[in-house]
Amino acid sequence: MFTPGETALTIHAPVTERVVGSWRERYDPATPYGVPAHVTVLYPFLHADRVDEAELRALFAAYEPFDLVFERTARFPGLVYLAPEPAEPVKELTEAVVARWPEAPPYQGRYPEVVPHLTIGQGLDDASAAAVEAGLEGLPVRMRVSGVTLEVFDGEKWRRRARFPFGEVGEAEFAFPGPLRDTLVAAVLSGRKTATSSLLAAYADDELPVAGSWDALVDSAGRRVALLETTEVGVVPIREIDDAFARDEGEGFAGAAEWRAAHERFWLSPEHVAQLGHTPVIDDDTFVVTERFRLLETL
Repeated sequence: MFTPGETALTIHAPVTERVVGSWRERYDPATPYGVPAHVTVLYPFLHADRVDEAELRALFAAYEPFDLVFERTARFPGLVYLAPEPAEPVKELTEAVVARWPEAPPYQGRYPEVVPHLTIGQGLDDASAAAVEAGLEGLPVRMRVSGVTLEVFDGEKWRRRARFPFGEVGEAEFAFPGPLRDTLVAAVLSGRKTATSSLLAAYADDELPVAGSWDALVDSAGRRVALLETTEVGVVPIREIDDAFARDEGEGFAGAAEWRAAHERFWLSPEHVAQLGHTPVIDDDTFVVTERFRLLETL
């Protein structure tokens, strides 16, 4: 199905896994090879030995992040997919790569038009395709596209070789510089911490986090030590934080009660009150912003 050394440039879409994951496992033959839910920018690209990562990094750095919405399915013959909208920014990326490397046309030039898509299943008859479409739950899904991933097939699996962010990557700063931040950064780097939370009031007029955003994790010395991707964002009253989320914050909380006590201490600390500009009122109805994220790579 794949050739060792071939490469692909893709946009990963982990936020869609809750909608398409089980269907892809059943109906997408690429899934066992390590192919995640994604929108293809260019496949196949150059052989791995010919890829110039520095040139790709410079090319994609000239673009800015953009948002996609998946709210409908569509079909090619035998294939069901989610349609990313708007499709034009994805097409522009494909065109830019092909303009630089015309020897690598999309899908080896087999199709007169390249339609951006997120494959759910292939090799389907009409009845199976209709069953997939009818069984999807959880649309629409929104995400921010923050960069492109270079994938290489090693003969057994597709592996992530490099990631190329768009524009200037923002920063993720947990707590304030000092022992607490050091502890949190270490927990992220170890894989123990995959979630975080903050008061909704802390955002004021700032944009809330968006699934798909890439941000650089900053340590107490101001160094960028890792690249994170936000995978899920919610706004909930504090009473709805459950034990599972509390544990995923990676700070050793046994459950939501310990999580709340520790966070109230932080949110009412002099440093946080000064940053916020007032003393927050915290009760069961106080809204918090919850984020889940994944560690993409260390820097």
